[in-house]
Amino acid sequence: MVKQDIITVNVDGKEVKARQGQTILEAVRCSGIYIPSLCYYPDLKPLPHVMPDEACQLCVVEANGNIVLSCVTLVSKRMVVKTKTPKLQDLRQKKLLAILARQPTDICFEKKEC
Repeated sequence: MVKQDIITVNVDGKEVKARQGQTILEAVRCSGIYIPSLCYYPDLKPLPHVMPDEACQLCVVEANGNIVLSCVTLVSKRMVVKTKTPKLQDLRQKKLLAILARQPTDICFEKKEC
């Protein structure tokens, strides 16, 4: 069995233990902190050919001052992650509205067959 290094990540001011090689989303959720997502499923790894703009992008966080997708960004030593800033909330709302705008409205709203 390969030993994985345990590192500490600061998430919203809380020290979180994570395994080297974990994504931010995996590490944060293991600690009980919620980050929203639609397209993430823990048993499926992201496909290498899927671009970030093809993901739902609701799991955006701020990591060391940069806006990143937590589902594909790996934790690193002394990383500082923010999950609940007004800027992130605004980005998530815009991403969700963009997802909803791409849905066929004739089925849901006119036929009420959602």
